[in-house]
Amino acid sequence: MSKALCGVRADCGTSYQKLEKFASLVREQLNFAPHEAINPLRLFEDLHEIRIRQSDGHTIPLRSGVIVLEDSEGYARYDRDKKLIEILASEKIYDWLEQGHPRAGYFVTHELGHCVLHTDQLIRLAQMPANQQTALHRDRVGHQPFQDTEWQANAFASALLMPARGMASLEKKYGYLNVLLLADQFGVSREAAGYRLEQFNKRMNDLLS
Repeated sequence: MSKALCGVRADCGTSYQKLEKFASLVREQLNFAPHEAINPLRLFEDLHEIRIRQSDGHTIPLRSGVIVLEDSEGYARYDRDKKLIEILASEKIYDWLEQGHPRAGYFVTHELGHCVLHTDQLIRLAQMPANQQTALHRDRVGHQPFQDTEWQANAFASALLMPARGMASLEKKYGYLNVLLLADQFGVSREAAGYRLEQFNKRMNDLLS
């Protein structure tokens, strides 16, 4: 499945293999086993358990919140006054979190990807005037998918929701993997399961190394 790039250039390019390792570390911090479906509401409310580090090694607190939004599901940002990173969800997304809606789980894991992978960039963005932020987001050319912030966050979300090790154990248990099995096991949409299965089949050895 190919999608046009919609993010900006990340500070560092990141491979599927590295993203898999990042996602595995987050699962360990939250005590989710590789074969276990992530509870999206628990993930959102336990974000403070995850350690976020800048490139210089300093740890930054991570928090969650709910705000009134009409034109957005939510976003991640650095709060300069509180000196923390927060994932803010719309009321609609929070309702979906309570219902276990797959879209809500993907929202949280995607935004968490930005927090984990693009910490320094979120902090820099918070220091910029609004006009510079707008100009930055208009500059979406000249980089490859593995360098794109949105591509990285999407790939991280897939790895966090459907770990390669969990997929491998499912395949061993049932003798096969398909979209319906992944969607049911991990509580994700069929679209997300289909994309993840495609990547797993192409890169299984790298993802499991």
